This record gives sequence, C-alpha cells and structure tokens, in this order.
Amino acid sequence: MAETFWNALKVWSQKPHVVNKRLTGVASVAQWKCTSNFSSWEEIVEKHLELIGLNEVEIEKRMSSHLWSKSEHWTIENHEENTCFASVRRCLPKQTRRHQTVLELEVIDFKLKCAVYVPLNEAIEGEIENLIPPCPYAACLVSSDIELKVFKSDTRGEWLLLHVLPKLRKWYAEMDNHSGVDSVHLVSLEAYNNLYQELKKKYVPNIAKVWPECTDPQKFIHEDVAIASYLILLWRQERERLQLDSNYRQTFIDIGCGNGLLVYLLTSEGYQGKGIDIRARKIWSLYPPEIQLEISTLVPSEETYFLEFDWLLGNHSDELTPWLPVMALQSSIKRHPAHLPTRYWVLPCCPFSFWGKFQREKFNSANSSRYFEYLRFVADIGRNCGYDVEEDRLRIPSTRRTCFVGTIHKKSDSEWADLLKIKTNMIALSKEGVEETMFQPRSAVELIRNCTRVERSIQDAFVNLTAKYLLKCGFEKQPGEWNQGGEINLTDLVTLVSEEFKDLSRLKNECGGIQTLLRNHSHIFVVQNKCVRFRSPHEISVEEWRNQQKNPEAKRKLRLAASACAITKKKACWFFANHPDGCPLTRDSCRYVH
Repeated sequence: MAETFWNALKVWSQKPHVVNKRLTGVASVAQWKCTSNFSSWEEIVEKHLELIGLNEVEIEKRMSSHLWSKSEHWTIENHEENTCFASVRRCLPKQTRRHQTVLELEVIDFKLKCAVYVPLNEAIEGEIENLIPPCPYAACLVSSDIELKVFKSDTRGEWLLLHVLPKLRKWYAEMDNHSGVDSVHLVSLEAYNNLYQELKKKYVPNIAKVWPECTDPQKFIHEDVAIASYLILLWRQERERLQLDSNYRQTFIDIGCGNGLLVYLLTSEGYQGKGIDIRARKIWSLYPPEIQLEISTLVPSEETYFLEFDWLLGNHSDELTPWLPVMALQSSIKRHPAHLPTRYWVLPCCPFSFWGKFQREKFNSANSSRYFEYLRFVADIGRNCGYDVEEDRLRIPSTRRTCFVGTIHKKSDSEWADLLKIKTNMIALSKEGVEETMFQPRSAVELIRNCTRVERSIQDAFVNLTAKYLLKCGFEKQPGEWNQGGEINLTDLVTLVSEEFKDLSRLKNECGGIQTLLRNHSHIFVVQNKCVRFRSPHEISVEEWRNQQKNPEAKRKLRLAASACAITKKKACWFFANHPDGCPLTRDSCRYVH
C-alpha cells in the first residue's frame, strides 16, 4: 500500500507540470536527508517557515543548521524507513516572459508517510500565486487513502483540492511498479526550457508568417524548435563531457529531412550540416542560400557511410530509421582515427524493418504494443552495432515522442572488425523469412491519402450507411420534430457497417481511415471524442460565411454582400436530398443549395 502511494507521489514530485499547466517542470537545487524525528507534517512546515524569502545560498546554510546532511543522489524508490529527504527545487515557468522561476521546499517523511511542500518566495501578487500553490500543504497516506492537507486551512489551497488531490488519488488507484522514461532527462530541464523559449521567440513568428505547406504550421514549427533546442543542449553537454574546444560545433546530416526546418534552425544556431530527402518541399525555396538541402534518393546498404558528419539525425525517417545505427557504425569505421566515431539521434515514428513494414509477430510481443516492440527493435539495432543507446522522451506536440541517442567510444581495429561481423550477421538474419530483401525507397511523388481520391461511389455509400445507423439510434421524436439522430462510437460504427460495406479496407489504407472521410463531410457530420453524429443545419449570416473563407480574395468579395441571399451557394444540401425529414431550414436561410 505504501509503495503504491510513493509511486503515485513520484509523479507529482517529479512531474508537477502534468497538472499545473503553468509549469514546464522542476529542477533540483540541493538535496538533504536526516532521521525522521518530526511528530506531524505541520511541525515540518513550522520548522522551515524561516526559509521563506532567503536566497539559495542562505537556504543551504539554514538547512545545515537544522541537522540536515547533504545527499546528492536519492530517489523515492530507494528510501529507508524512518528517514526524511528534503529538496529545494526551482519551479520552472512555461511562459518565462510572464512568470519568474520560484523556489519550493519539498520534504518527504517516510515514517509519517507524507510529502510536505512549502513555497519559499515571499508572496508577490501576480507571481508566486500564479505559478505554484501559495500556501504550505502536504499529501499524506491515511489508512488506505490519500489526503491533501492545507496548512492552517488556508483558503488559497482550493486549487489543490480541486485539481491535485483527484489526480493523486487516480494515480494511486492505477499505479503499479512500472516506471516510464521521464521526459527530457538527458539534458538539463531548466536549460532546455530557457533555450526553447528563446528559440521560439526568435523563429516561430517569422516562419509561421511565410509557411507555404498544407500542414499545420503551429505543430510542425514548435516541434522542430523543441527538437533543435534538445539537440543543441545534447551537443553542448557532449563538448563539456569530452572537453572539446569551446569553439567547436558538431556537424550533422538530417536523413529524410522533410520540410528542412530542423536543418534551418540548427544551421542558424551555428551548427554546420545538411538535410537530404527524396523530394523538395515548398518551403525549401524560402530558406537562405547557406541552408544545405539536397534532393537525394538514399538506398542504404552495408556500404553506406557519411565521413564528414559527426551526427546522423533521423527525425521521423520512417523506412530509413533502422538503418541509422548501421550507417553510423559504418561511418565510424571509415572515419579518420583523429575524428570521434559517428554518433546518431533517431525519433522513430512509422514502424519499418530493414526490408519493409515492421512485422510484430517476428518478435516476442504478446504483452506489449506494436509501437513499444518497434522501439525495442530500433534500440537493439544500435546496441548490436556497439552503441550505448539512451532513451528519452521529447516534449513535442506528437504521440510519438520517444527518441534514442547512440554514442560510441573509439575502438581498436580488431574491435571495429568484430562489430562489423555482428552487424553483418544481424542484417543477414533479418532476411530470413522475408520475400523481398531489397530496400524499397518511398516514391518521390507524394501520395495523397486523405480520402479525397477514393471513388465517389465508395464515399457516398459509406456516408449513407453512417446516416442510416445514426437515424436508427436517435431518440424517439415527437410528431413534426426533425430527426437529429443519435451518436455512435467510431469503433462501433466499423462493426455495424462491416457486413454491408465491402470496401472498408479501401478506407483503412487512407490516412485517418473512416474518421478522415467523415471529417471531409463536415457539412453532414461532427466527429468528436471518437464519436460521430449529425451536424444540425443552422442559418448562416454573411459575416459567419465570410469568416469561414480562407482565401483573402473571397473574403474581400463577401464584404460587399449585403444579405445572406447575396451569398453564392455552390454545394448541394445533403439533408434536403437524403434525410427522411428533409432539411429543417428554408431555401433562403440554408447555406447550401436546395
């Protein structure tokens, strides 16, 4: 019971940002330990209130006077009974321009089974109250439940009771002893947050203004700014660890660079490198001439290597992902002995093996997801190639956030030869039971898989079937009332239509499948929370119509429209033609043609 409590508390202790969205994380300043001799959590608070308003140096002196002894490394998992651990940490704001970093004392008493938190900055309106809870509080294990107690029943602790306590109880109920990988743990979280905010301010507004791609600029720009921040800090730490010249900057090649934004950001920050991809993107022409982007169809083999680059990068490199560690090893062997061996960083996304789609059944994957097995597969390739492979999780707007960093020490000629044999045997084994053992690069022509190229007859058939089942599951209507239908979970919808709709596999091959098709028909359906329902027809004003237009010229013309009747309607009203009750709107008020 207590172990489960500590595991649940660990989430709040190490990742308060999962609840407190104003934080990006916490960074430890100093840690101490002592024998637990406190009688209550309130006593812990009272003995440390004198720390409020002191700076970090003064806090360390006072903690020593309280008979706390310094403890550089401790974790909640490896605790001793009758022991107390204390940590002063910086609470790092997500919006550095709006909030300042504040200090907080955390005391974990394993005898009392509680964790106590004391804000150490003097209360300043608009600062500490907006960033962390402004009053001391404790999370305690009482019998078999978690209770959250606020010091002297301070009313400012209401947020804790409304938001933190439910989360702690949820984690406590669901928690097991499995511990996932903490995000951004290979670099300093505080340094990462500061650099990310700096680069975001420096690059995001200007890039977003000229973004020519069809993809969401906010997602892709912020993602690449986050990755660039991470890599810059990773390389900075490498220079410090290896005691490299302060003016030295690592070189890189981004394999499968896509829009080239990561190459642009790293080059702009002083790191020389280039990106290669099978086709150019629109935004390539907007980058300055010093940004090296190359159209190249890379067909990796056991002879592929890159001598002039320190790091190989694979950012969603898909079919090239498993080859990154192999090419890094081959590059290391070919490089001049005066240079460091080639390192690599890879962010796996779509699962590919050496010769095609990753086949999960080839691996022992009964109790884990396909994505988890693929991550293990990619990590094992790096280890088989002799690399020290470290796993990390990025803070990016993506569901695929796990990355691997592969580093390797210099080897003797015989050691390189041994690794080469292991690598050769690994690739030979990967061919067993595989029909096609030639690497298949993707087409240079981008395939459109958003359901718009699916035959119209197939689209109409699925739309009509969906409508039929929505009408069936609706509430019983009153005479004369328009039938709004019900709501169906998308998984249930697939089950319902599978017998009647023979082209379901055709839709599954499209990106997003049936969800994309339904969203393409947003004038008929609303898809939300993995469910679909009818979109209720409603009248439209000229102003609303104009605001929906993406084309500036269309907006300009619609400013001249004086009434809804002046709007040019082009698309037929589906409800008017197909709904058993027709369209509930009149011809003039409906946005579509009757």
